[in-house]
Amino acid sequence: MTRNLPALLAALVASVVVLANLDAPLVEDGLFWWVPKALWVSENGLAIVLDQLPEAADPHGPLPPQWEGGLPDYAHPPLWYWYLALWLKLPLAPHHAVHLAALPMAIAFGTGCASLLRRVGGDRAAWASVALPLVPPIAALLLRADTDLPLLAATPWALVFILDQRDASFALLAALATWCKEPGILLAAPALVACLVDRRRGWGWLAPPAALAAWAAVHYLAAGWALAGTERLPESVGHWMRDVATVAWIVTGDQWRWLLMPLAALGLWRWSPRRRALTILAAHTAVQLLFFGTLNFLGGIDRIDAYTHVRYLLPGMLGWLVMMLALAPPAAVVLTIASVIFLHRPSPHGPESSLYGLDVGRAVGAAQLPTGRGPVWVGSYAWTQLTRPYAGVVSEPVQSLHVYGPNTDPDTVKGYVVEACEGEPLGRLQELSLREVERFEVRHAWVKVHLVE
Repeated sequence: MTRNLPALLAALVASVVVLANLDAPLVEDGLFWWVPKALWVSENGLAIVLDQLPEAADPHGPLPPQWEGGLPDYAHPPLWYWYLALWLKLPLAPHHAVHLAALPMAIAFGTGCASLLRRVGGDRAAWASVALPLVPPIAALLLRADTDLPLLAATPWALVFILDQRDASFALLAALATWCKEPGILLAAPALVACLVDRRRGWGWLAPPAALAAWAAVHYLAAGWALAGTERLPESVGHWMRDVATVAWIVTGDQWRWLLMPLAALGLWRWSPRRRALTILAAHTAVQLLFFGTLNFLGGIDRIDAYTHVRYLLPGMLGWLVMMLALAPPAAVVLTIASVIFLHRPSPHGPESSLYGLDVGRAVGAAQLPTGRGPVWVGSYAWTQLTRPYAGVVSEPVQSLHVYGPNTDPDTVKGYVVEACEGEPLGRLQELSLREVERFEVRHAWVKVHLVE
């Protein structure tokens, strides 16, 4: 029983993060893509959703720009929103059901981290797993309905199976992870490295590419095209080096995570580590960082609102944190303190870096909009949260709202403009003469109501 206690405590901490935030609003991709797809499946049955809108999204009413062409498919596998659809059949508010669907993922993540740390650093290191669910970007993902969540939950167990040479268990789990999100194929890298280190002919590493190829074939037959394309590629070698360096900083140094490095260096000097395990984890982390530092890293784009896809980096961040904590288990205390300090703070890398992005949604729900005093203009995120009750922000849709975007013509805007601190850039509306009349705050997040003069 004592041997299992770290896993139980880590699972408990992860569960508390989820259960204490059951009222957290749906945000970003979960709000626009994954929960609507799950709602459609819950209404119509299992299918690959291409462009249909669910009845719960009110397809006959006004739509935000993100839905003007229907729900984009992005060629992502359906396993995740099929799973969410099962939970949305429960007699609960949709956002409550979505957060409860994350609870098994949180438990799997916590127990997997304890098991992984035990194999890399011993029984003492397993206790450090309690700190991992509190790391701000990890806690934030536990409250988001993104496909990255099942991938993160599967990662520590996949690494455990690799270290234990359990090819069949790894193959099944890695295939499921890939059928939730394509970057699950990257799990093949540490599995292959393990075969090279152990000098054996393992076969588990073949499962992720085989699963991805099977999904590509199914999608091609169903829709005529294969896999989702890259969102961005670096423009030059210089841009690539900058992006990789930024990704490495987000993973290893941001939010005081750099404090773990001298402690781990001391641990590396004082005792002989399990080199095989550290080599496999290092390969996993390096592949993750190089891949996402090359493809789909949005932090290098010149844009008004910071929106780095920090959630893409979490499997690599997990590998790095496990290495640090295995070398220096007391570093978990430092990691916990830093996590508590930054848990709700804004980040220059966007809302996925902490619970700040969720607090923005809470601030939108707390705002008292002057809908009876003139036209009210809001950004597309807030507009969707205020007109779609499934988002968990309002119980009844707010009527007569207007949507602005970065290129909205200022000459068409009269009345009031609602500005959120994250995700809703005013764009050309900054050309207007705006006077702040009200401000609503939830922790560090805020929403301002401006009068157009």
